[in-house]
Amino acid sequence: MTDSIAPRDQFAPQDPFGLDGVRDHQDYARILARLVEQGHRERWITLLSETEARAVAELLGQYAQSEPTAHLNQLAATLASRLYSRLGI
Repeated sequence: MTDSIAPRDQFAPQDPFGLDGVRDHQDYARILARLVEQGHRERWITLLSETEARAVAELLGQYAQSEPTAHLNQLAATLASRLYSRLGI
């Protein structure tokens, strides 16, 4: 019987973003915040249409407001702000 899942490439990084060792939500938020900062300094590529970016920014903003002091919510607020800024809003 053939396994339907393709084997992982042994030479490709298995956890390129460092999320395998996450211990809790605070650690997860810290690692994601680091990745956001790293991404902020890297070359930009277009991944979303303007409409998609506006929708994502709105969703992130709504999530951020649900519990403003939580680490993930603060990260969502930062991402929403950056999206709105890049959209010129």
